[in-house]
Amino acid sequence: MTPLVPSPLSEAVVRCGRVLSFLFYYSRRFLHANAVVAWEIATPGSGIAPAIVKMPLRSTSTLEIVALAHLITLTPGTLVLEVQQDPPTLYVHGMHAADPQRFLTTLRDLEDRLLGVLRPRERSAA
Repeated sequence: MTPLVPSPLSEAVVRCGRVLSFLFYYSRRFLHANAVVAWEIATPGSGIAPAIVKMPLRSTSTLEIVALAHLITLTPGTLVLEVQQDPPTLYVHGMHAADPQRFLTTLRDLEDRLLGVLRPRERSAA
């Protein structure tokens, strides 16, 4: 029995779906971060709870690491402080990171979604 090989068209449709899903996800994340920072500026008091987290990466190529670092830094309230390539690691400052583990989880979610867009689809072995 011959294994099913996806057609180039079906792979393009899957990739397009991943890209659209990622753009929707990042747009929501970006707008939410803008709203949180704007609220912080406009209201009295302070809800700032800064933290710096070490984020070991699954990203391996320079493109993956740089793209992730840029997306994190573009998001208001977050900043990549250092990038290490061996082993791949980011040090990220979060302005609203009262729970550093939860903050790290959101960063890992961003990386997972980005890798889903940048890496080719896994093919199952027959």
